[in-house]
Amino acid sequence: MTRALTTFLSLFESFHSSGSVVACAAPFLITLVLVLFRPSLTRTKLPPGPMAFPFVGNLLSLPTTQKAQGLRDMEQSKSYGDITYFHGLGQSLVILNNRHAMSELFIRRSDITGGRPTLTMCGELVGYNKAIVLKQPGKEFREMRKELGAAVGKGSALSRNKLLRHQELGRYLSNLLETPSLLFEHNRWLIGTYTLSIAYGYRPTKFNDTFIIAAERALAEFVDLIQPGTWIVDLFPFLKHVVLRLPFTRYKETISRYQESQKALSITPFRMVKSQLARGTAPESVCATLINKFPTRSTTEEDEAYLAWIAGNIYAGGSDTTVSSLCSFYLAMCLSPTAKKKAQAEIDAFTERMDRFPNANEKDRCPYICALISELYRWAIVAPLGIPHMFTEDVEYNGYLIPRNTTILVNAWAISQDPEIYPEPDQFRPERFLGNKQQLDPREYAFGGGRRLCPGIDLADTMMFLALSGILAVFEICPLPSCPLSYAFRDAFSRHPLPFECSITVRSSRAQDWINVALAE
Repeated sequence: MTRALTTFLSLFESFHSSGSVVACAAPFLITLVLVLFRPSLTRTKLPPGPMAFPFVGNLLSLPTTQKAQGLRDMEQSKSYGDITYFHGLGQSLVILNNRHAMSELFIRRSDITGGRPTLTMCGELVGYNKAIVLKQPGKEFREMRKELGAAVGKGSALSRNKLLRHQELGRYLSNLLETPSLLFEHNRWLIGTYTLSIAYGYRPTKFNDTFIIAAERALAEFVDLIQPGTWIVDLFPFLKHVVLRLPFTRYKETISRYQESQKALSITPFRMVKSQLARGTAPESVCATLINKFPTRSTTEEDEAYLAWIAGNIYAGGSDTTVSSLCSFYLAMCLSPTAKKKAQAEIDAFTERMDRFPNANEKDRCPYICALISELYRWAIVAPLGIPHMFTEDVEYNGYLIPRNTTILVNAWAISQDPEIYPEPDQFRPERFLGNKQQLDPREYAFGGGRRLCPGIDLADTMMFLALSGILAVFEICPLPSCPLSYAFRDAFSRHPLPFECSITVRSSRAQDWINVALAE
């Protein structure tokens, strides 16, 4: 919001220096019309929210740090109820504070909550409007989702899982044992290898691989691009033609840099596979299958983007989120030794009987580890506010009317910490998801919802299961006396544990043998 207001004031100064009264007043006059004469804001009963001020409304009341917790605390202290409403600068935003609001508005009315806000900077100017994540509902969106679901959904598990080899897990375990101080880097390499091998048949050999670095850069920039109120062209799309001509805004330079990152994430690996197919050297992958299935859809740049973003979504959607969960696993094992011992007892029973690591299709043989994964999704939820949705029409809810084109954010973190759903929510307890009285599965809110529910949930579960079962089988994970640990996460769109160190040692000589066997597969 600060960046947007700063840019707006800079624009005003430039208009003022021209000496034209009309030019000087134009931005304010247009904004005044947008704010004061929107019918849905003047003729309806809006949901509750903080006190509003002229022009900026109540947008300045939005928390600037620890946003999910700040919104939850605001809702509780002010007794706003299920939803909190913010508006100003021609924009409106509603926060769904609890499971009930999410179920009613996000799930049951998903036909009108599946839109995306018009993010002019991220979508139109940088080019992410070609990606599934920002596609508006329609035929092309449905077709892309269908192909993506066929590639990574449960129905594809048989063909997909054979690309998730134990060899990569063995290399990960071996590298981690050699340099445990590079825990976060090794985690990125393992998940990057899994997702890249499925999407493109590509298997990086080091954690600073070109594709991994490019994806990290692009995803970090994407997070910056989708922050509400950050870019003046998102607040006032008509200004996109102005800011590109003003050198002091640096929009042109920023857009060019972000466009290159976007293409490196999607088009570059797609063209690599396309060239391999032409030479007859392409390994099995989702991208290769798509090009063979739609041979006429890879001839133009527009067609390339269509196919490239189906495959690209596998890597872009899974790498950052699953890496976060894997890093949180090590933190949880240090802070919750009881859960670690129970998980190790289960995997020990399996390895002693089978003399190997579990395969991807054997999750049902390790129910405690599966429950541990579910608890990780809750306890260390990755996207506390998710990606914004948008109402495509006016909505009545609990006597209020929410205007169409209102942006929607689900406070998934608040749901994960609701003591009425999860008693003692700060405690790490996989047992919540075992037995006859299981608590709410966090997959219902941690992976989006409605018609935009992440199609890669089963793939994320599988990658986590393979990694965790191998780690628990061979490693003892303990806190270091010299490095006290705490439940602390980076405050950003996606939550990652703050950097920490822990002791990682081989549990036995037999465990070392299993690493060697995995490496030899």
